[in-house]
This record gives sequence, C-alpha cells and structure tokens, in this order.
Amino acid sequence: MEERVVKHKVYVWPLCIRTFHWFYALSFTLAFFTIWFENLLTLHVAFGMVFATLAFFRVTWGFIGPLYSNFRCFDFQGDHLLNYILHLFGHKEKTPGHNPASSWGAISMLVLGLLLGISGILLYGIQEGRGLASFLNTDMYYEMDDLFWLHFWLAYGMLGVVVIHIGGVLFEHLYHHTGIIWSMFTGYKYLADGIDVQLDRKQNIFAAFFLFLSAGIYFYVVEIPDNALTKSRFAPIDYEKEHPLLALECGDCHVVFPAYLLPAQSWRIIMDTTDDHFGDELDLDEEDARTIRDYLVGNSAEHSTREAAFKVLESIKWREEPVYSIVHTPYWRKTHKRIPAKIFKRKEIDSKYSCDACHPDIVKGSIEDDAIRVPGLSLKDMLEVRIFPREG
Repeated sequence: MEERVVKHKVYVWPLCIRTFHWFYALSFTLAFFTIWFENLLTLHVAFGMVFATLAFFRVTWGFIGPLYSNFRCFDFQGDHLLNYILHLFGHKEKTPGHNPASSWGAISMLVLGLLLGISGILLYGIQEGRGLASFLNTDMYYEMDDLFWLHFWLAYGMLGVVVIHIGGVLFEHLYHHTGIIWSMFTGYKYLADGIDVQLDRKQNIFAAFFLFLSAGIYFYVVEIPDNALTKSRFAPIDYEKEHPLLALECGDCHVVFPAYLLPAQSWRIIMDTTDDHFGDELDLDEEDARTIRDYLVGNSAEHSTREAAFKVLESIKWREEPVYSIVHTPYWRKTHKRIPAKIFKRKEIDSKYSCDACHPDIVKGSIEDDAIRVPGLSLKDMLEVRIFPREG
C-alpha cells in the first residue's frame, strides 16, 4: 500500500512580499501602458519610479529577508533548472519557496527592473532634461537615441520574462495543482515539510518603509508640480520680457514659435526674405529684422539641448534643400503622421500651423509631452493618435 504523505499549512510568503509582488506587477503594467500615450509621460515616470523602488527593495530583501524570500533559498544551479525543464510534465513535489525555474525568473525580473529604473531615470534626464539626471542633458543629449533603444528593449525583455512567468505559474497551478496562485494571496502553501516564516522587528520596519516609500513617490510625482523627480532644467520663456520686439512683431500674427524648432539656416532665410513671408509682406525695417534674426539664429536648434531640437536636426541632416517651416521638417511629419487630417480641420484647431491649439505651453517656449491637449478627442481617436483625452 502506498504511504500517504500528510501535508500541513505552512506560512511561506509574509504580507510584505505578497504586497510587493502585486505592486511590482501593477506598476510595471501601468508603466508599460502609459508609455503608449504621449501626454501620460509623468504617469509613466511615476509608475516607473515605483517599479524601480520596489525592485531595489526586493533585491535588498533577498539578502536580509527571512526564509524562502532570501536568495540563499533560491535554486540557481543550472543542472537543477535543466532537470526541471526536462521533466516538466512529470511528478513534482511542492517546494516551500522558489523552484529552479521561478528562482531564475524572479532574479531576471528583479535585475531587469533595476536596469529599467536606472535607464529610465537617465533617459528622462538626458532626453527630456527632467528629473534627477537632468544635469546630464547638456553633455550627453547626443546619446538620447541609444539610451531610448536600451530602455525600450529592456522593457520588452521584461515583458517577455513576465509572459513566461505567468505561463509557468498557470502551468504549475493547473497541471501540478500546487496552489501557487492562492499562496500569493494567502501566504500559505500545503506542504509535507516546512517552517512558518516569521519576521523580526527590523525586517517589518524595513519592509513597511519601502512599501510606503513607493506609494509616496507616486503621489509626490503626480500631485506636486515641479517636484525634484520631474523638474525641468529648461525655464519657461517670457518673450515679452526676453525679446519684446519678437513678441510684438511675430506674436501679433501668430504664436511665437520657439527658435529651437528650426536650424539657423532656416531662420536666416525666413528673416532675410521678409518681402515674401509665406505669401505676405512683413512691415519690418532692416534693423528690426536683423535683431529678430540674430535672436532666432542664436537660439536655433543647433544651440539647444532640447529633445525637439535634436530630433529636428537629425531628421534634416541628409536633406540638401533648406526647410522653411516647422511643419515641413521630417520630424514634425513623423510625430504627427498618426493624426488624421479631419482633426486638424476642427474649428478648435483650424490648421496644422496652429501649434498652440494642442501645445498650449508653446507660448512659454516649451513643447512638453505632458502638456499635449487635442480638443474634442474621442476614445476612438485616442487609440489612433495615442493621445489620452485630457482637459486643459
């Protein structure tokens, strides 16, 4: 007669680890979702920073945490992993902590989480000129594309590991009936042998601190304007104070376009042909035209470390003919190609030249992703143009 193994309930995953697990999964999911919408960048940053903070907590917890959560209890032996995979459909005893596959999966997700957090902070600082690494914008903004692709592929690498992890969990739960899913809600597993986990006071304080810190970071980033984690190194421009003549002569007919949106060559051509300014003749004397031209050339794309300036120059570097307006740059066309012509024809926008209709901060010399507002955008339009409908 086969001897029956008596199993009893063992407390394996303490509340802090279960909370971490679900917060980690949720923060990655929301960070991944929000990056698809241009004007949800701050939310993406908030969720990303929560994700990175939780990754740091869990890595540290792997060294100071209790039984089963500690890396000493993980099985990183390659032959064990190979044996586990080769006998995937065979009989498996329930393990109190992580089996070889989940050990490698967990450490992969933690390492990728840290790398995503670090690369994200660097990218935000270098490309957007914002946050903790904004001081790197001046010296490293030429590296923004390389850093973007690194962050991009790390995110998709993380997504791939997550998909494999979820598949493995479902397989263990449904095929081997390990109850692994329920254990991440209750903390308990039914095992033939095992010791209940207990946290000491220091572990409780450490875990509580980081879990509250992660929540605090989210509200700090989202609710407090110009906070240290998202503050821009670029100050708003008051054109009436900085260049009254430009504000008067150009702002009288249209919004004052930031000079960094065109190269110096374009501004020279525009200001040297005032007799034919897009079909009109500008009533400017030679001295005023020269003063405005000097300001625009001195603050052109070549003299800026803003993302838009870099992208504009990159988009026209192989172009032999000069560009005469922002909307004719390949960069503008690329960033607006998803927007149907019907949206530009709405009365709230009027035309593709009315930049301030969707970029209200352009009057202060900025074109921030977060500030994008497309008037009358429906949920259907949202999916097409990847702009989340938001009020101004």
